[in-house]
This record gives sequence, structure tokens and C-alpha cells, in this order.
Amino acid sequence: MLRRIFVLLILLSWSAAALAADVVDATGRTVAVPSQIRRVLPAGPPAAVLLAAVAPDLMIGWPSPVSAQARALLSPEAASLPQVPRLTGRADVSAKIVALKPDLILDYGTVSPRYSDLAQATQRRTGIPTILLDGSLDNIPKAFRTLGIVLHREDRAEQLARFAEALLNLAAGPQTPRRVLSARGADGLTVDEPGTDVTEVFTHLDWHVLAPSGSGTFRQASMSEIRTLNPDILVFSDPSMINTLGDSAEWRSLQAVRDGRALVAPALPFGWTDEPPSINRLLGLAWLAGRDPATLAATFNAVVYGHVLTPAELHMVLAGVRALPR
Repeated sequence: MLRRIFVLLILLSWSAAALAADVVDATGRTVAVPSQIRRVLPAGPPAAVLLAAVAPDLMIGWPSPVSAQARALLSPEAASLPQVPRLTGRADVSAKIVALKPDLILDYGTVSPRYSDLAQATQRRTGIPTILLDGSLDNIPKAFRTLGIVLHREDRAEQLARFAEALLNLAAGPQTPRRVLSARGADGLTVDEPGTDVTEVFTHLDWHVLAPSGSGTFRQASMSEIRTLNPDILVFSDPSMINTLGDSAEWRSLQAVRDGRALVAPALPFGWTDEPPSINRLLGLAWLAGRDPATLAATFNAVVYGHVLTPAELHMVLAGVRALPR
């Protein structure tokens, strides 16, 4: 009899250990997560970059392709991870997710009805605790700390949170008013929509984001429309635009290009200004606020991505990058 009671007490203690304190995520939902978390699935690319910074050893994989060039600039744990299904896409991948046996699903980014509903639906379909953290720039330190508590990586999360606060402070204070057009693609004609997470870096600097009329996060534009908008600054996210700007007489005819105010943002290991819209945007924020890109790249890569850049790697990351003329 005593032995049965003893065994029951052990089982109860194990059961209690499997439960964690409730976590209130960015949607206001209260989610019970396990106290012992060994496998975490990022729902989309922004969550993957956040998780790889805090706890790459707990991350199951990348939900989008990561090039060999990018992997070479990451920590060994993050660099070796496979690609896994993406939950924030349009397809229902619940069965594939369950098969991976994560203890927790992490989403990070825009707190909109779509993503709030997705977090709830994912947890309902899979039975796996799913949390959504606010991915806005100002909220990055809080996101680090919250995730650190959930994963019991408080020290690492606090280091990252303080570093994020320092970068946010570099961009604080009055900024010169600018009219900026942000575009992607090798031809520079896919323009980012104002008021979205992919243009938050510019609005955080109090710059006015321009785009041709239309709808959608990414809009096709013509050179005529861009010329009519006449931005003070052009910021491109595709490295191919370095060559396009040099080869195209049409682009060189724009005032911003002639004045040296057409910038191509670094894209390795992740974009500095937009994709994915995660913690990597802190680099673009500090760079466009006037900070030295070489110092930013070297420091951020070591502190956040866990890899110290060699001189050759730093040169590769910064190929064609320069500071914004004051």
C-alpha cells in the first residue's frame, strides 16, 4: 500500500513538472506551456530569426529556405537545422507539424486578426501550445524577455534585450524628415506598402513612406510612377540592384540616384530593412539613422547570430553598402 502511494506521489510530481505557469501572449490569450521545453517550432520566418537568437538548440528547423551563404554566418546550431513546414502560409500543415512533435509553437510578428486566429486554430488542431509575440520594433526587448522566461533562457534573453534597447536608442531623437520609397526585386519595381511591418523601419524614423496607388503589401510600379513620386531616398532590399542602378540610364535619371541617395540594404544573413520582418530590422534602423554599417554588422552578427564574422565575411555582407549622405 505504501509503495502504491509512493509511486502515485512520484507520478503526480512528474505531472506537475510537465506543467508551466500560464503565459499571456500578444493576443491576450492565456496559454499553458510545458515547463520542460526541448523542441520549439517557429511558425514563420520572423519567429525563426527570433528563436535562433535566443535558443537555436531548441529550434526544430527553418520554415523557409536559408541559403548556404546565410547559414555560414549563423551559429553552428542554427546553421545545421533543416527546413520544416511553414505554419503562416496558406496551406494547412497541421499533420506535418504534429509529426515533428514540438513542445511549443512560436509565432512572432504582426498582431492582426489573421495571425491571432491562426495561433488559436493551430493550437486547436494540433493540441500543441501556440503563442504569438508582438513583432513591432519597440517591442523587441519585451519579446526577448518573454521568450527567455518561457524557454528558461533568461540570461541570454536579457543580454539580447539590452542590446536591442541600445540599438533602438541609437535611432532615438529627432530625425531629418525624408520621403522614402522602399522596393524589392532585381528590377526595383516591387514597392513596399506604407504602414506595414516591412516599412516599419522607415516610419520608426519618422520618414514618410511613398508608394503608387493600389493595394497589397507589395505593389508593382512603373518607372514613370516612381519618377512622379520623386522620393528623397530609395532603399532597395535586393543586392542585384547594385548592378541595376549602375547599368540603367532610366534609374540614373532619378534625382535620388544622382544625389547618391539610392541605397541597397545588406541581405545577409537576413535583410536589414524588411525580410523577414523580425529582429534583423534593428540593423536597418541604426544604419539609416546614420550609424557605421561595418560596426553594426560585426557587432550584431556576433551578439545576435552567434557567429564572429571574418574580414572576408564582413566584406561579403557589406558589398556595395554605404552610409546615407547627411
